[in-house]
Amino acid sequence: MKELIAVGTKDGTIVNEDHFGQSKIFVIFKKNESGFKEVEKRPNPYFGKHQHAKAEEILKVLGDCNVWIAKSMGKKSVEKLKALNYETFLTVKDTAEDAIKDYLEIKGSGSLH
Repeated sequence: MKELIAVGTKDGTIVNEDHFGQSKIFVIFKKNESGFKEVEKRPNPYFGKHQHAKAEEILKVLGDCNVWIAKSMGKKSVEKLKALNYETFLTVKDTAEDAIKDYLEIKGSGSLH
């Protein structure tokens, strides 16, 4: 699995306050030699249609991302993802970039570049 992190956002910048699966755009960051860098913005084809505890839907979009960052995520989805060796991380930060920095500070996984 590639070292990719997905942040659920409203608009490609602001972290979505609703459940992760209700994010409109996922901002993807990739690990490089000096930390992480934004590499892609993926629209969520399930935006407005995603049902709680249906992590399988979002896996179709983010299956290559091993860390998922959100302000909110359903307990059952977190359990399913953990069983599949995905990491989830809840943040209080408002922007995707700040959410990544929050994750890196707590996990000690490098810096954002």
